[in-house]
Amino acid sequence: MKLTAGGRRLAAAALVQSLGIGLFMASSMAYFTRQVDLSANQVGSGLALAGVVALGTSLLGGALADRYGARRVLAAVYLGRGVCCAAYVFVTDFWQFMAVTLCAVACDRAGPPVLQALVAAALPERQERTRLLAVVNVVRNCGLGAGAMAAGVALASDTQAAYRFTLVAIGLAFLGGAVLVLRVPELAAPTAGAAPDGAAEQQVKSRVVPDARYLTLTGLNFLLFFFDTMLLVAMPVWILEHTDAPRATVSVLFALNTVLVVALQIPVSRLATGQRRTTRMLTWTGAVLAVSSLCFAASGSVAGGPAVAWLAAAVVTLSLAEVIANSAVWDLSIALAPEEQRGRYLSVFNLSVAGQRVLGPVLVTGLLLGSGALGWVVAAAVLVVAGVAAERVARAAGERMRVEVPVDA
Repeated sequence: MKLTAGGRRLAAAALVQSLGIGLFMASSMAYFTRQVDLSANQVGSGLALAGVVALGTSLLGGALADRYGARRVLAAVYLGRGVCCAAYVFVTDFWQFMAVTLCAVACDRAGPPVLQALVAAALPERQERTRLLAVVNVVRNCGLGAGAMAAGVALASDTQAAYRFTLVAIGLAFLGGAVLVLRVPELAAPTAGAAPDGAAEQQVKSRVVPDARYLTLTGLNFLLFFFDTMLLVAMPVWILEHTDAPRATVSVLFALNTVLVVALQIPVSRLATGQRRTTRMLTWTGAVLAVSSLCFAASGSVAGGPAVAWLAAAVVTLSLAEVIANSAVWDLSIALAPEEQRGRYLSVFNLSVAGQRVLGPVLVTGLLLGSGALGWVVAAAVLVVAGVAAERVARAAGERMRVEVPVDA
């Protein structure tokens, strides 16, 4: 795929800020616990509380994007994250940590839907949008890995000066991302013949919240986004507590997921062509996630090499489901949102992702893993149903949009 100048700048911005995120993720816990003298429980509880609060504040980003333009708001979000990282240098107690973390997480949650809104405003063609978001996702994964490795310098020296230098570098990375975003042109305009009539336009503008089908699709995406919690929470706990696979298997499978997402995301995004084919990818997501769940279940009933093989199969299928889901929901969440309220709709849709990251670990530890292999079997059935239902809801929403506000095919 050949990117436009704006697309290249967005990809570069994603790379720069993901380098900063990788640096922060790898070094921040050591800084807070060893230099600021916070306990691990204080850091964990602070991040959890900030995540819950940010579920509501993240909706503000979409509203601001509709009012002031996605480009300006995304640049402000990146700048805000940079300022927060630099502010951590001056944190000396838990309440200062909480204040900065609330602002940082609010900016973090607001970013993804505003980025999608900017991509939609910069690229009029649906396929171009999805492929650019795929490139951004690949670049982000590479940046996170590189940033995490670079954080090894601060971790090795383990001095306050090294950690503070790292935090300032992270702030500068976000500042660089903001500058690049401001150079992205918002060129999209309604295509000829696609403008709604007066009654339909008034109906769209009068909506305070997205319509019922869009909200239903958001709820179903909460279930389909379970791949994230499966990888980050369920997989390591299952391996360590329910299988006899070597502990190193956890890190190997994390690396395998990263490699597969980087390799597959762009090719799979090319499958998201047209409304019918893209909605079908939601059913594929549920089915492939179900296969992954059954592979996890099988790994707990065998030992040695077969257990590792089942775990590898589980992560391979999980990774495939991840790239399929990403491609489908990037396309549909934008295409099914009225242009006049695109930022608001995307912010609401992003609640399914943020909600999964807040509630998903609770569901995994409290229900799925506590039930052993049966928990995985039940999860597989739920995911299949969620995928089929999501396809039907998305298809019905697309048909309604053609009547009210026609979407490009």
